[in-house]
Amino acid sequence: MEIRELNIFSNKMNEQEAFYENVLGFQCFKSNDTRFEIKAGDTKLILEKSTKEFFYHFAFLIPTGSLEAAIDYLEKKSIHLLPLNGEKIIHFDTGRAIYFYDEDGNIVEFIERPTLNYPSSSDFSIKSIIKLNEIGLPVSEPKKMIKKLINEFGIKPIKNAPFNDRFCWAGDYNGAIIIIKEGRNWLPTEKPGIINDFSIKYIATGKEYNLTFVNNKIKNWG
Repeated sequence: MEIRELNIFSNKMNEQEAFYENVLGFQCFKSNDTRFEIKAGDTKLILEKSTKEFFYHFAFLIPTGSLEAAIDYLEKKSIHLLPLNGEKIIHFDTGRAIYFYDEDGNIVEFIERPTLNYPSSSDFSIKSIIKLNEIGLPVSEPKKMIKKLINEFGIKPIKNAPFNDRFCWAGDYNGAIIIIKEGRNWLPTEKPGIINDFSIKYIATGKEYNLTFVNNKIKNWG
C-alpha cells in the first residue's frame, strides 16, 4: 500500500501553516484561506479548515539511520518530543520512531523502517522525508472496518498483522491505516483516539483508491 495524499481537517489553519512551513521547514502551497498542501517527499498532506475539533495520528517515513539527527533537528526548533517511559526513541520489531505534537494537537511521528529498500543516512533535513507512511483510524468496531477494507478496497495486510477488537494494522510497511478502538490511547501518549473525518488516496494491488471516512463510516470512494 502506498499513500499518495492524505486530507485532514484543522481549526487552527494559520498556526498549522506557520508550524509546518516556518518551523518544520516543509514546502507548503496555499490555494485559499481554507486549504493548504504540504509536500512530504513523494506525497501530499492537505489541511482543510473546519469548525469541528479533530486530532489525528499520522507518520512520516524517514531514512534509516537518521533518527538521531531528526531528534536534533526538532529540538533545535524547540519542538518537545513525546517520550515513552522516559525514552525519546521508541523501538518496534520493524523500526524506530519519535513523536511530537503539532499546533492542532495531532500526534506526528517520524519513523525508520529498515525492512524497506530506501537509502540510509545519518543526516536529516525536512527534505529527507520520504513519504507519508501511516494514518490512524479510530472506529467503534476495528475488526469490522478492516474486513471491509480488505474485502472491498484492496488492502492486503502483512503476514501475522495484529487483528483484535482494539487494534488492527491495515496495509504494509510502505503504507498503513492503523485502526484502533475509539478511546484507545495513541502511543506514546495517554490521549484517547477519537473518531475523525479524513480522505485518503492510496495505491494497492495496482489500483488507485480514494476513500473518505466520515463519522465512523466509509462515506464514498472512487
